[in-house]
Amino acid sequence: MDVPTYIRNHEAAVSFFGRWPSFHDANVLAYESGPDSISLTLHTWLMTDQVDARGYYVLRNHALVSLRFGSLHDVEMDAFRSGNILFGLEISPCPDPASFHVELDSVMDMSGGFSARKGEVVSVIPCTPDGHVA
Repeated sequence: MDVPTYIRNHEAAVSFFGRWPSFHDANVLAYESGPDSISLTLHTWLMTDQVDARGYYVLRNHALVSLRFGSLHDVEMDAFRSGNILFGLEISPCPDPASFHVELDSVMDMSGGFSARKGEVVSVIPCTPDGHVA
């Protein structure tokens, strides 16, 4: 996945994971929306190509990643909720070069999306595999 360089402080996530995470199977621990902003805290990890004895992919670098977006438009987040699990989070450019689009694809039929002019990685906090801060 390409690093979304228009997301301020994206380097924090890249530094922790070694690349921009896909957010595949990420747990949405917090979701807040205001009149012109959206904040998310996601429990995510790096999925390796290694398989454990039970046949599951080995997951490393568990973290709570907090993202904040502002100057929103074209918001379609009616079905989106905390407690959601993402298939992925895609950030792509918009035809308007001052904006980008965020698509939150859910495995639970709670997908959403919006366009924004501002975005940032607020924090990347290491956590345990069950999402608790160590």
